[in-house]
Amino acid sequence: MQAAVKEQEIEQSPAPQPSERSLIFRRCKAAFQEIQKHGTPPDPTTYALWYAYVARTPPAVTVAVDKLLASGRALDRYELAEIHREYLADNSAEAAQEAIGKEFEESIQDVSKLIQSGMSQNAEFCSTLHGIETSTNTDDADQDFKSMLSHLVGESLKMAEASSRLSQGLLETQARVQKLNEELEQAKQQSLLDPLTAVCNRRAFEDRMKWQIEDARANGSTFCLVLADLDEFKRVNDTYGHQTGDEVLKKFASLVFELTKGQDLVARYGGDEFAIILPNIEITSAYNLMVSIKHKFEGARMPTNSGASGSAMATASFGISAYKDRRTGEDMVTAADTALSRAKTTGRNRVCAEGLS
Repeated sequence: MQAAVKEQEIEQSPAPQPSERSLIFRRCKAAFQEIQKHGTPPDPTTYALWYAYVARTPPAVTVAVDKLLASGRALDRYELAEIHREYLADNSAEAAQEAIGKEFEESIQDVSKLIQSGMSQNAEFCSTLHGIETSTNTDDADQDFKSMLSHLVGESLKMAEASSRLSQGLLETQARVQKLNEELEQAKQQSLLDPLTAVCNRRAFEDRMKWQIEDARANGSTFCLVLADLDEFKRVNDTYGHQTGDEVLKKFASLVFELTKGQDLVARYGGDEFAIILPNIEITSAYNLMVSIKHKFEGARMPTNSGASGSAMATASFGISAYKDRRTGEDMVTAADTALSRAKTTGRNRVCAEGLS
């Protein structure tokens, strides 16, 4: 029966009209042309992204891709996957937060029902006491004493039972709310982490950068921004394979995270580019810290799973900018990027900071 219903639904589904099919084919062709033009991998994620780009649906995809193209950064699989995840894929973290929010509402409703029940039982108990008080003023008080006492005991037991149910219900709801809080916090954290390197993602970096600028303006605090880029990372991927390339990224992220302190933020900014926010530090100290990280990373060895013998080696370059009055986040990124470009053009595996030779 279900199969028959499905067949009927298929038969009733309107087929694309010739004009619609023609439009779809043109968009498919245009999407493949973009894949060839930019040399991006022809996988389903990339195809879906370029199809949305040429179709301009949703418009945010076109804006994000155009912005990426204008920046001059390579259209690597990380950048494309980030745009696809944000605008085309289902956001599991946001869906989890929404589901948890609904559970919160249900928990609040449960608490409300428990309290209303308790209030109702309390009102009934007060009414019973009032009735007993009235009865004691009659001539038959002595004769009815045992009956009233029995009734009072019965009502007290009912009230005690209701209070017990209320307490138990509130305890269970409290435990449920605590668990939901933990799940919500976990979902929020997951939405701000890069799944490969386990450091913060670009969204978390932008949120923190905005807050850091506001704090610096309001409280006169200082901080530095570092942009770090792995040198000739494409060569690492081409020589050892993407799996080894991923291990190099994870090793670099782990090393930076270990050598920075608790208030610092380490984020994956692009495919092989990282951003580091260092609060309460002068640019000279930030420079010395990055030099230490650079030396430790260039001495690291990553095992390979390809046919190449030995282990993979990689180096990184760093550019540093410091907060100054009236500077915006974009100003600091531009300054750090300029310093990073200087480190690249003067030989790579270097640290350059604005204002320092």
